[in-house]
Amino acid sequence: MSRDTGKLAVALYLRYYLSPSETFVYRQLKGVSAAFHPIVLTSRASNLDLFPTDPVFSRGKGFWGKVGTRLFRMAAGRYTAITPGQYRYWKRMLVTHRVRLVHAHFGHFGLDVLPVARSLGIPLLVTFHGFDASRLLKDRRYTTELQRLFGYAHVVTVSRNMAERLSPFGLKSGGYTVHYIGVPVEEFEFVRRPGIAERRRKGEPLTFLQVSNFVEKKGHRYTVEAFAGYFRDRSQDRLILAGEGPLRRDIETLCASLGIRDRVVFTGRVVKSQVGDLMRGADVFVHHSVTSRDGDMEGIPTVIMEAMSTGLVVVSTRHSGISELIDDGVDGFLVSEKDVPAYVERLHALARTDTGMGERARKKIEDKFNMSKQNLELQKIYERVIDGARI
Repeated sequence: MSRDTGKLAVALYLRYYLSPSETFVYRQLKGVSAAFHPIVLTSRASNLDLFPTDPVFSRGKGFWGKVGTRLFRMAAGRYTAITPGQYRYWKRMLVTHRVRLVHAHFGHFGLDVLPVARSLGIPLLVTFHGFDASRLLKDRRYTTELQRLFGYAHVVTVSRNMAERLSPFGLKSGGYTVHYIGVPVEEFEFVRRPGIAERRRKGEPLTFLQVSNFVEKKGHRYTVEAFAGYFRDRSQDRLILAGEGPLRRDIETLCASLGIRDRVVFTGRVVKSQVGDLMRGADVFVHHSVTSRDGDMEGIPTVIMEAMSTGLVVVSTRHSGISELIDDGVDGFLVSEKDVPAYVERLHALARTDTGMGERARKKIEDKFNMSKQNLELQKIYERVIDGARI
């Protein structure tokens, strides 16, 4: 037990602690802290004002460390490697704080810390989130090393679909658990909205919303192409695209070329409070996830869970684990990836949506994707792994 708290100590490992886009990691860290004492191991600590926690033990590679590990990886055919200094430092921290479990987020970061945990016989839990179970699977060095990881670590995937993608690379049945991350439902309160059909009968404008980074797998191109067709019949409606990213300028240019630039609002980067305000003011949430050209895929986007928590009707895609979140036609709608005609048809068919869909969406989140409940499940996973039981 931690000498300071009387709780069992666990270590969270991330190569970089912590990107603003990884709030879900912080929510889990805080969620297990009622039962465990978490410490953080990282190569680089940042954004501690946004994600305060203590203690954080940071040890970077330095210039010569980077050169050395690069040469080692090339010679040994390894996907990743830490420096001897990092190995000794993190090993010392695990011993000093009597850590009983190491939890690494993302598969490649699990490979970083695997030799440290294994040297001490400490159980290692690794959560796969998305690109580490999609795009990275095209790298032979990575997939070869996954077999070593699966031979020692307990694996968590954020969807059943993800576990299926990992199974050809050595993930065994019974060697993993599916654990949905969830969202804080108290922060995304249910909003009772007039039915979409009623709004349309009254001739009232509708607001469609997407909140995500402008990267290929978020499917902005297909959303914009679909709305170019939809706006021909519903010119009073508008689409809000909130977020930033490398493809934003391309999407703005596409909107202009399709003649809908005046119907699409680009808000730029938004913080959590702004996301809540946008969701409360919207009628429909859209999120056309696709598999990018390099193979990158989502897990289950937390922003869709947040939208459903507020009672928004969601239109998304049959992509990765999203079908495990949305039951098509019951608590949201799904179309196939990049199927723009079906997307347009679904947008028009929203006029037949009953007012209970938003309520059903909220109930789904409360029951299966509620962060408080899911963090309790994560605590149980920790306990079983520490006790040496199979998940």
